[in-house]
Amino acid sequence: MPDNGRYIGIDPGVDNAFACVSNTGDKALLINGRAIKSANQYYNKRMAKLKSLQAQYHQLESIINTKQGPKAVYGQTKSMQRLTDWRNAKIRQFAHKASKRIVDYALSCGANTIVIGKNKTWKRSVNMGKKNNQNFVGLPHQQMINMIRYKANMVGITVICTNESYTSQTSALDGEKPCWNNGNKSRKKQGLSPANRRIHRGMFRTNKGLLVNADINGAMQIVRKVFPNVSFANGIVDAVLHPAKWSPLI
Repeated sequence: MPDNGRYIGIDPGVDNAFACVSNTGDKALLINGRAIKSANQYYNKRMAKLKSLQAQYHQLESIINTKQGPKAVYGQTKSMQRLTDWRNAKIRQFAHKASKRIVDYALSCGANTIVIGKNKTWKRSVNMGKKNNQNFVGLPHQQMINMIRYKANMVGITVICTNESYTSQTSALDGEKPCWNNGNKSRKKQGLSPANRRIHRGMFRTNKGLLVNADINGAMQIVRKVFPNVSFANGIVDAVLHPAKWSPLI
C-alpha cells in the first residue's frame, strides 16, 4: 500500500507494554503492561520456590562431570511444567489482545505504516537493575511484534522495526532529531541543563517546560528515526499530554 503520510510510532516498555502515538493528532494510546508484569513476577517467584524444593529433595536430579567437578542438574517437574504452561497461556492471551488493539488504533487513525522501536540486543544488554531487568526480559515483546506485523499485514498496514537509540533522550515536541548530538552526553558536554530531561515516574520535560509521558515522547521519536521529515499535526500537544490507557483482561 502506498505511503499516505500517516504513521504510528510504538515504544515498547514494561509498565506501559506499548506506547502508541500517531502524527494525525489522534489521542495517544498506552497499552497497560502491569497485568502481564504481575503474572511474570508470580511465575518467577513460584518457580524459584519450586527449584529450591527440588534441590532440597533431589527430585529428578542427575550428576554430571564438568571441568569444575561434579555438578547436579535437574529435570522439569510436573509442577514446573504446569506453572510454565499457565504463564505461556497468559502471554499468548495478552499478546493477541494487545496486538489487535494496536492494529485497530492504526486503522482508526487512517495510518498504513507502523514503526516499532527495537534493538537487536535489547534483551541481552538491558541494564535497568536486577528487578526491572527481570520484568523487561520476561515480557513477550518479540512475540507481540510478530503478531502486530501479521495482523497489520492482513489489513494492508506495513510494519517497520527500527533502532530506538536516543529516542528516550531527545524531545519530540521541540523537533529534535533522535541522535547523539541531542542526547544526554552531548547536552552535558554543551553545558545544557538539565542534561537528562527524563524525570521521575516516566515523565519527560520538554525545553518549553511541558511534562509529557516519556514513553509517548519516545514513540514520536521512533517515527522520526525512519521518517526524519515527518510533520506532526496541529493539536498534537493535546493528543500526547493526555494519552488514553487501555488494559487488556487476561
